[in-house]
Order: sequence, then C-alpha cells, then structure tokens
Amino acid sequence: MFSVTNTIHVETPYSENMIKAFTSSHTKDAMAHVEGFINFQLMSRELPDEENVTELVVLSLWKSKEHQKNWVKSQAFKDVHKKDDSTESTKGKPKRQGFIRNSIAEFDVLN
Repeated sequence: MFSVTNTIHVETPYSENMIKAFTSSHTKDAMAHVEGFINFQLMSRELPDEENVTELVVLSLWKSKEHQKNWVKSQAFKDVHKKDDSTESTKGKPKRQGFIRNSIAEFDVLN
C-alpha cells in the first residue's frame, strides 16, 4: 500500500471553506471510480504556535504508488483541483483564499 499526506496551513476564518472543498470532492463515494483508491481522511487542528492558523492534513491511501500517480495524472484529478475564479494571484499563479502553504509527503505503508 501507499499513502500520501497533504499538510495545508490556512487562515482559520477560511478553514471551513477548504474543509468543504475537500469533503465534497474527496469522499469515498466520489473516489470510488478511481482505480486503486482505498480511503481518504481529513484531519484538522488549530496550531498552538501560530495564532489564527488551522492545519489540515489530507491523507489518502492507495493500493500502490502507481495507482496514486495515475490519479494525479488524470483529467479527473485536474478537474477536482481547479482553482476558483475568485482567487488572488501571487507570482502569476492563482491562490485559494486563506491558503498559506502546504507540503506533500509520500509513504510506503508497512503494515
């Protein structure tokens, strides 16, 4: 198995919008057609050392790394991850409202 985490920091007033975006598009039912997809979890916490920042961790579980990489290359992935028209622009790239930063980590699941 293979797991990917996307750790996202967002301004707390905008965290509910980000949560709604993930929970509407990454449900087990919505992802059922994606080959190799096993499960999705979304976790949230307010950061104790950063006032007004919420950390979201998006965890997805896959049968294999190849399955996850195929999903990321797919048109369906691109469609789900389109940015809103109501975004700000930073260095020419659209930015979701309230988004601060994110980091992605990939793991081989050992048990």
